[in-house]
Amino acid sequence: MKKWMLPMVMALCAVFLSGCATDVPQGHVGRVKTRSGWTNEILPTGRHTCFGFDTMYLMDITNVTFKEHLNILVGGKVNLKVDYSVRVKANTEDANMVREAFENIVADATYKITVEQLYMTYLQMKAQAIPRQVYEVQPDISTAIANSPQLAMEVRKAMTEAARSTPLVVEDAEITNYDWPESITKAQEELATVQLSEAAAEAKVRAELKRVEGQLKVEEANKLVELKKAEAISESIDIIKSKLAGSPEYLMWHQIRVMGQAAMGPNNCFILYPFATDPNQIKQMVSNANLTQLLHPEGPHPELKAGVKQDSSATPPLDLLQSDLPKQPVETPAEQENPAPPAVPQP
Repeated sequence: MKKWMLPMVMALCAVFLSGCATDVPQGHVGRVKTRSGWTNEILPTGRHTCFGFDTMYLMDITNVTFKEHLNILVGGKVNLKVDYSVRVKANTEDANMVREAFENIVADATYKITVEQLYMTYLQMKAQAIPRQVYEVQPDISTAIANSPQLAMEVRKAMTEAARSTPLVVEDAEITNYDWPESITKAQEELATVQLSEAAAEAKVRAELKRVEGQLKVEEANKLVELKKAEAISESIDIIKSKLAGSPEYLMWHQIRVMGQAAMGPNNCFILYPFATDPNQIKQMVSNANLTQLLHPEGPHPELKAGVKQDSSATPPLDLLQSDLPKQPVETPAEQENPAPPAVPQP
């Protein structure tokens, strides 16, 4: 070999032997592919060396959300439109699955494998099948509506399990929208209207019951007050009766006083007693000392005759009462011993 070629060969060897440094950016992992095949090591974020004709391939390991639209025939009768979203990322904990993804997925022009490629390759078909499997077995649309929260949880759980056999991890999965048939939507709206009306009616009834209860409490309180008043009046009457029971003269005086006041008006006033009253009883009443004092012209209440012109020849009330008594003959002792024979009527 010529001496001038030796330095050139040594420089070329130094270049090939030293290689070049390549970065693995944040949110990615890398793997080196040589002319003889893939290296075994999965490279984390950082700066790594490639030799000669080696190529650094990258894989995106960030979280990405995918949204799907499905038409599901519920119970073999009603078509239900469902939207679901699933958030996934590469499973860096399983190095064998990551190596498989590097080997099976064709990278783009920048030697990068995206999360979308991973999803479409490993999980999309399984994710689309799961909501159909869950909702199609429902007997009817009403059951699907009633069980929708539970069915959504079943979908999330099934997607998480399905991703375990792929290089992906399901971070979350949700049913984001139900597009119910128009008839179901209309029925739901009518039901909501009925429920609102019933709630309003129930609230009105509760308010009316509360008002009636308040009114009943007021009436019960008033009734208690009236009862207490009646008890007080009854007790006062009992007291008056007990006091007047031993003073009949007061009642008779009060009666005569009222009649005397009435006599001063335009009407006449009479002191009446039954025709069959026993004369002795009348005499006893008239001879009562208190009554005699009350009927005397100069009695304790001359105001009864105030303003009334007195006739000097008028007979006092007591004399009038005594004059009305029937005259009873006075029998001598001889007449009491020998009573006269009864008179014989003449023909």
